[in-house]
Amino acid sequence: MPIRRGRYQPLWQESGVVARSGRREVAAVGLRRELGLRTVVSTSAGLAFAAVNFLAVVQVAAYTGAQTLWVAMATAAILCLGAAAMFSELAARYPTAAGLRLWLRQGISDRFSLGFTLVYLVAILLVVAADAFVLGSVVHAGLPGVPGVVWVVLALGGIFVANLRGIRLAGLVQDVTAYALLAALAIVSVWSLVRHGVHPGGLWPPPGGASGVAQGIAEGIFIFVGFEWVTPLAEEVREARTLPPGMMWAVVSLALVFGLFGLSLTSLYPASHLLHMTAPQLLVGRAALGGLGFWAMLAITAVTAVTTFNGAFVSGSRLLYALAREHALQPAFAHLNGRMVPDRALMALSAVSLVLAVAVSVTGRYTYLINMGAAIESAMYAAAALALLGLRRREPDARPFFRAPGGSVLPVAIGVIFIGLAAISATLPGDLPDPRVPWGLVILAVLALASAYHVWFVAPALRRSAQARRRQPAGRPRPGVTP
Repeated sequence: MPIRRGRYQPLWQESGVVARSGRREVAAVGLRRELGLRTVVSTSAGLAFAAVNFLAVVQVAAYTGAQTLWVAMATAAILCLGAAAMFSELAARYPTAAGLRLWLRQGISDRFSLGFTLVYLVAILLVVAADAFVLGSVVHAGLPGVPGVVWVVLALGGIFVANLRGIRLAGLVQDVTAYALLAALAIVSVWSLVRHGVHPGGLWPPPGGASGVAQGIAEGIFIFVGFEWVTPLAEEVREARTLPPGMMWAVVSLALVFGLFGLSLTSLYPASHLLHMTAPQLLVGRAALGGLGFWAMLAITAVTAVTTFNGAFVSGSRLLYALAREHALQPAFAHLNGRMVPDRALMALSAVSLVLAVAVSVTGRYTYLINMGAAIESAMYAAAALALLGLRRREPDARPFFRAPGGSVLPVAIGVIFIGLAAISATLPGDLPDPRVPWGLVILAVLALASAYHVWFVAPALRRSAQARRRQPAGRPRPGVTP
């Protein structure tokens, strides 16, 4: 059976990856186009809407106070809209499951692209692990009779099973959970403001001065990090043109909902008390609706974890699948089940996420995961800006259906801003032993070395093996394929 070549599959047109459907082996047929704009928005927003975002709002409010919380949140949202415009043009040029991999390859270099993409996959795992810890802690606060790690295992297992059933079910889970989450958090925050009023301190001037606003903006940007993870679904959306508006709407929705939450939080508590909070959403819920509000916000936190886990598994497994299609990872990750789901990639991603989440839940150390995830994501935004500049220079005649405004100004500004944020995040003190050691830089160095080893030694060996299989006589079966 011939390989069905999609329009946007330049890296793996000759891969010949085998997929299993029941007991029958078939040639690679690609992913199913099932998703519309509604699911693009919910996936983009759900990936960015992590439980740790509640603590990020606390950080923003602590730096800016109630008076200028709106300034920091609005500025952070505008910067992320600029990044969304940049990712939209990249996705318009090459809408593929291997988006980041292909953009960096075409815009910078092949080796840099593969190495950075592997590190980017680690960021997905770090966010899942950190969010799992927050989920376990918050649910345990409401149900102390059951250890938090049990809820983590149940949530990860349930999302894994849902994803195995196909992208349509995974998309439906994302739609229901993400939109319910956004609506519920907005309603509780608004009702808290109705009951207790807006902070009387006014909107200007900022209590922390210009430096406080700058720090608040830096923290506020992390609330939106992850919205671009929807781009690996480019081969499963019905129209690639839905990706740009989907990311834009996701950023705007997050800004409105978390802006309301931050305003309600600072209307209840002074900035000096905020940094000591570990579950601010439960306090806002209790202030708004009493005991009912407490349980409502606990449920919101649980749904937040579901959207994060689900979105990370959907996008991360597709990225693993895309890398395996071009023989940059083990061919097992390119295996598709009967529902056209990369099941083995999904299984590997779920297993590693579970191990990390349980380890973090047992040790209670999670701050360094947030710092590392933020550093890698910020560096990725800067690398994507450089890739966009390279693509514009190398492909001047390209006419993508979306083009980021501002010429070269936008990607240059995005690159400069986010490389600075990456440096700040990598040097922040975490909760590992001996804070004098720059653990962030140490961890990043280890990841870079491991990625470089894979790029220079493992990936070439995988490609040589794939070439050897293709040179086999037509009558001989390929290794690992059942006749």
